[in-house]
Amino acid sequence: MPSTKELKQRIKGIKSTSKITRAMEMISAVKMRKAVAQVVAIRPYAQSALQVLAKVSQAMKDEDYTLFRAREVKRVLLVVITANRGLCGSFNTQIIRQVKQEVARFGERGVKPEYIDFVSIGKKGDQLLRQCQGVIKASFPDALTQVRAAGVRPIARLVREEYESGCYDKVMLIYTDYVSPMVQKTNVRRLLPLSQGALQDEIGEMEDTHEPVYAPAKQSHPRQPDVLELRKQYQIEPTPEMVLEMLIPRLIEMQIHHAILESNASQEAARMMAMRNATDAAKDMVADFTLSYNQLRQAKVTQEIAELSAGMAAVNG
Repeated sequence: MPSTKELKQRIKGIKSTSKITRAMEMISAVKMRKAVAQVVAIRPYAQSALQVLAKVSQAMKDEDYTLFRAREVKRVLLVVITANRGLCGSFNTQIIRQVKQEVARFGERGVKPEYIDFVSIGKKGDQLLRQCQGVIKASFPDALTQVRAAGVRPIARLVREEYESGCYDKVMLIYTDYVSPMVQKTNVRRLLPLSQGALQDEIGEMEDTHEPVYAPAKQSHPRQPDVLELRKQYQIEPTPEMVLEMLIPRLIEMQIHHAILESNASQEAARMMAMRNATDAAKDMVADFTLSYNQLRQAKVTQEIAELSAGMAAVNG
């Protein structure tokens, strides 16, 4: 059993640690609020961009454009977004667990693990993706520090060029969606090839989890058409092909940008909760060690009183 001196040292050390975890919790809370504000601001834009692309792409068949043309899946590229730092609970391990599940699913479809490569966004991804058999095609650790369109553009260009050149038959994006400070869930989204079904599914997911971007307008006259119906009518100039040529690269950039912002908000929320749990655990440990210290000190005082009483009794007797 440790002595009272050792217990005092442990209590002092744990209190110092709890101050650090408390400060880190407050810092993560501030960063989380900033990241959540960025996510909330970009969600309507992301939904609107998908809706516009879905409408424009209806003017042509999927097989008329390379990025819409589905092929037999033999090689896969997974774009994985992790954190740059640890101390965020199971945030990174959940991402890697999802990656391994995706590798297993493609294995069931006949795709060998060595034909599945990765693009890592975040420093922790480089470390954890080495557990898988694939090759890290490229790494972008700095994309999380300052999330800007200029920083996302090289990632989107790499993904698009690798798919168009035929190096990969499917590109998937794996990241963490921010739901609340208590809840973050890993998400798997198909980047390429594009398809009407995939676009509608993504729009449906956004409408289910977020408020709608546009609300139906009230009709002041029975013959007035619905505002939403008017917004669904597009006049495409000069041609759908040229519009898609300019629109699709921006859409891929937007999806990656949106996923990075979601992951940033999720990791700060996870770090805040992890530091809060660590602070609470430190308080419990201090209470337990304080109780043990008081019991040990009381036992020592009782023993000294008993020895003193025994000595006095021996002298008087």
